[in-house]
Amino acid sequence: MKQATARPSSRTSFYDETESVQKRLHKSLKVWSMYADLEESLKTFESTKAVYDRILDLKIANPQIIINFALFLEEHHYFEESFKVFERGVALFKWPNVFDVWNTYLMKFIKRYGGTKLERIRDLFEQALEKCPAKFAKAFYLMYARLEEDHGLARHAMAIYDRATRAVLPEEQFEVEQTQGFSYEA
Repeated sequence: MKQATARPSSRTSFYDETESVQKRLHKSLKVWSMYADLEESLKTFESTKAVYDRILDLKIANPQIIINFALFLEEHHYFEESFKVFERGVALFKWPNVFDVWNTYLMKFIKRYGGTKLERIRDLFEQALEKCPAKFAKAFYLMYARLEEDHGLARHAMAIYDRATRAVLPEEQFEVEQTQGFSYEA
């Protein structure tokens, strides 16, 4: 795998079909994914981390690679490095591809720190919601409001529910209002 993923001596493009497969192989995500799996199963933490770092450096990662790398780091108790990988992931992708990265990142951060780093998690939620399409907003708003209910202020939670009712899809507005205890009366 090390040989298959080695950079060729001359500059090549992965999508240039006039180049031989051997010259383009070093940018194949499937090969790199297999390499990362093998390293994770058979080798050391450092060698596995180096493979994941190389995937990110080559800019061939997909959201699942980001999540796998972050979970690998978390499993080895490198929590802040794991969060840095999530940060790199949210910078790499746009909506809708970034949804799973944000979702996992926010859940892991809340699980790790709860309410002890409230300002930081609030900033993360605001970043996630900044360009979030209405189709994906409900999950984040409900998670954010729940965080405020559990660790923050009730008025912040109510403000988030209020924002959510305006930001989600029209067919989801009733569900958001029900979550916060409001009811429709005709």
